[in-house]
Amino acid sequence: MPYDKHTYLIWFLSFSIILTSFFLLQIGKSQAINISFFNNNNYFQFNSTNAYNIIESQLNFGFRIPGTESSKNCGDYFIEHMNAISPTLPIFQHNFSVNTINCRNFLITINPNNPRIIILGAHYDSRAISEKDPTVNKRNEPCPGANDGASGVATLLELSRIFYEKRESLNCSVWILLFDAEDQGNGALSGWDWCEGSKKFVENINNYYNPETQSIEAMILLDMVGGTNLEFINELNSNMLLLGELFEIGRSLGYLDAFPSNPVSSAITDDHLPFKELEIPVADLIINFWSPSSPWPYHHTTSDNITYISQESLEITGKTIEKFIYNHYLNSPEYENDSGNYPWKDINGNLSLDFIYYIIFFVLIVGIGISLIIIKKKNKFQKTKNKIKLK
Repeated sequence: MPYDKHTYLIWFLSFSIILTSFFLLQIGKSQAINISFFNNNNYFQFNSTNAYNIIESQLNFGFRIPGTESSKNCGDYFIEHMNAISPTLPIFQHNFSVNTINCRNFLITINPNNPRIIILGAHYDSRAISEKDPTVNKRNEPCPGANDGASGVATLLELSRIFYEKRESLNCSVWILLFDAEDQGNGALSGWDWCEGSKKFVENINNYYNPETQSIEAMILLDMVGGTNLEFINELNSNMLLLGELFEIGRSLGYLDAFPSNPVSSAITDDHLPFKELEIPVADLIINFWSPSSPWPYHHTTSDNITYISQESLEITGKTIEKFIYNHYLNSPEYENDSGNYPWKDINGNLSLDFIYYIIFFVLIVGIGISLIIIKKKNKFQKTKNKIKLK
């Protein structure tokens, strides 16, 4: 029996649905499937004890509220710490002011002349209030900022030691960028917004590299990475391919709880956004800090102290970033590089895995609906035709 045009149309729609679904699933593979990465623990030198001690050192200066003596002393400590690694290591102080208060960002550059730049960032200021503290009379007290601030900085300072030692084998310039004035928005300091330091830095970023001979390939932000019960989210302002690759690297190292296969998704205002506006691929490694049922419920409270810092969480974050850098930039005959999702170019901006599934579901429903309508009309037409023949 020959096929009519309706049958061919149904076949065409079915094939289109299958093809579209396959294409969209391929886009989501960066987050959805396990990627094979070279593992050799001899290469991973991140020391969580060192990072933990750096957190304690920051807390010993007191509350690092912008413009205070504690903030100044902590910034001077960063310089001393890096000078101890090498007195020739380039350290830039980026000075700016917010509402007449003087602030400082710090930029440490390893292999500063390499044409390929990767930025690793964290903020070091601590919040001037603890408005989420369960004890009402403590809500106007400063937040210690052990996790929210000091943990990301500590991870980066420990990584800077490692990357400086391996600098001759790294085919990139690593920027360690420490932001002031990130955490004072929403009433902590009057008239301040979130992420003041990163915004100011981006305004002057061309002062620190040559855009004609160098390119910034990615920016990875660490925020609240050292607390107990580490569990990263799918941060929706991040580049899907870059963040997805970090998740897969973490999972390849066995950190399945910290990098869950079905993470909480949310878009966060953070220090990566000014870099995203420059069309730099960005990723924010951050936790669920807003939910009362969060695995780490001490955000913007006086309990954000050393008690709820985990060396295991610091190691998870540090080794994941260390491996990411080696996968892309380490020149060693003993190490198998992996290009992952490089160059981390998103399709239509940031396309989350959940959104991909919504598209697939929508295409399937629409396709099935159209097919059913065509079949129904075809059957109705056939019945009418049969009735005419009977007459």
